[in-house]
Amino acid sequence: MQLMRKETDDRPILVDTGMAIKSVKWNPNGNVLAVAGSYSDSNVDGKGTVQFYNAYGVHLRSLRVPGTSGIVSSLSWEGFGLRIGLAVDSNILFANIQPEYLWSYFNNTLVFAFKKPERQDMCVVFWDTVINEKHVKYMRRL
Repeated sequence: MQLMRKETDDRPILVDTGMAIKSVKWNPNGNVLAVAGSYSDSNVDGKGTVQFYNAYGVHLRSLRVPGTSGIVSSLSWEGFGLRIGLAVDSNILFANIQPEYLWSYFNNTLVFAFKKPERQDMCVVFWDTVINEKHVKYMRRL
């Protein structure tokens, strides 16, 4: 797989997935690439797998796909990028995607941040664990 910043990129990112690739889709944020395919290696039994990569080609996670053949013929992201739909055999399978949040805990308050797909700024949530109350702030990116 080759990731390029533009058509004339003279230093593309090359990624060896080790799979016969069937379908590739970026998530709505454009920061995670889902690559579906199958291994021809007999150690993996030809089962389908979805591999997730960041925009720089760094492998994030792998998802083994159940089913008779396990071969993914197509995939699609849900609008917020929190679920993925997979066409496997004659079935449609759904998988929930749990993003990694930036978080910290101090003074009985959980603080976590994430980016919503429809906004350009970061959402920061302050959750007071004693009174069970949340406060949401939006921070502009620099």
